[in-house]
Amino acid sequence: MSLLLISLLIIIYLLLRLFNFHRIKSIVLFSTVLLTLLISTGVIPKYLLDKLQQDYAQKPTIQWQDNNAIIVLGAGLEKVGNDVDSVDAGTVKKVDNIEPPFHAFGRIYEAARLYNECNNTEKNNTEKNSTDKNSTEQQCKIIVSGGDTHKLGTTEAAVYKQRLVQIGINTDDIITEANSLNTWQNAQFTSEILRKGDYDNSVLVSSGLHIKRSQLYFEHFGVRATPIRADYMSTTVSWLPLGYNFALTDFALHEWIGFWRYDIYNMLGANQKRVDVGDA
Repeated sequence: MSLLLISLLIIIYLLLRLFNFHRIKSIVLFSTVLLTLLISTGVIPKYLLDKLQQDYAQKPTIQWQDNNAIIVLGAGLEKVGNDVDSVDAGTVKKVDNIEPPFHAFGRIYEAARLYNECNNTEKNNTEKNSTDKNSTEQQCKIIVSGGDTHKLGTTEAAVYKQRLVQIGINTDDIITEANSLNTWQNAQFTSEILRKGDYDNSVLVSSGLHIKRSQLYFEHFGVRATPIRADYMSTTVSWLPLGYNFALTDFALHEWIGFWRYDIYNMLGANQKRVDVGDA
């Protein structure tokens, strides 16, 4: 995206040079060089990433309630290598080797960590209230939200659930939402699950640069969830230009475009009617 913008500026500069617009040509050339330097040395990506993540750097302490939902958002899928052989009842079958991408494992880990924390709190409360006949059993559920966004024949929810079970999460405590294809639908479809489940505490898990927009969308559908970042993406400002900074800029711009699109759709009345925060 950032390289596309710079390429467009270069094309504009060449056209202005061709038609002898000398003054405007100089301005465009200066802007192109300046923009390239600010991105490649980390100035622009650092600003954009910090604005997205700085409010979530410190992870809050969760006050676990009787009925808890830990919402983890999908981050895509990857088909790794070629199809692999699977032997089932003596029959060899071709099975797609589909895994979460590298940036999804932080979300999976954080969801598992919070689940274990919730369950440990439950055990401690059970020991304290062992003589209280009116005490209720604390519930800790993980809701994995994500459909088949890459048309691979399986869903993010199904693959992430498999990974969670492999690291010790009780399969009965994992709820899958397998229809959403983007963050807006993550919020829309998960909010329905929360309403039906009558959860009194929700925790939202996503990547650091994605959590701010995720929280906005979930609040739009009435979900007041405690946001927890699974990771933190940063860059260092340096004199040495780095191509990596262009990728970081694109990641951040993707999120900011999501905010701008949300505001524009609201002005046009194109977004689904807003639900009061806390209704779900």
